[in-house]
Amino acid sequence: MTTKPVRGRAARPSYPAEKRASAVQEVLDIQDDHPSLWAAVSEVAPRIGCAPKTLLEWVQDSGLLETVDPVLLSNRKRLAAISKAELELENQRLRAENDVLRQACLIFARGPAGGGF
Repeated sequence: MTTKPVRGRAARPSYPAEKRASAVQEVLDIQDDHPSLWAAVSEVAPRIGCAPKTLLEWVQDSGLLETVDPVLLSNRKRLAAISKAELELENQRLRAENDVLRQACLIFARGPAGGGF
């Protein structure tokens, strides 16, 4: 990382293109997990050692935000919500099955009701 002289301000570091691209991709990867782009940027920026405003500029300058179709993005969020609901239902079903199996184990552990074979 080198520093650029800036007139009237402190010198700021210059980040390699690979690091910038990696940081932008990381923001885009976690964006769906956050309520806003700024929240995702604020999480990633400290990890790479730059200001959130700088990282936000990199994301905006990358042009990758414009390439994502808003309809496709909303469909992806909808599918994620459906998947979550399906997983919750499956979890509920498995818990019920575990309860039945637990009760069956207790019954068999007691032995035969007639007192013996």
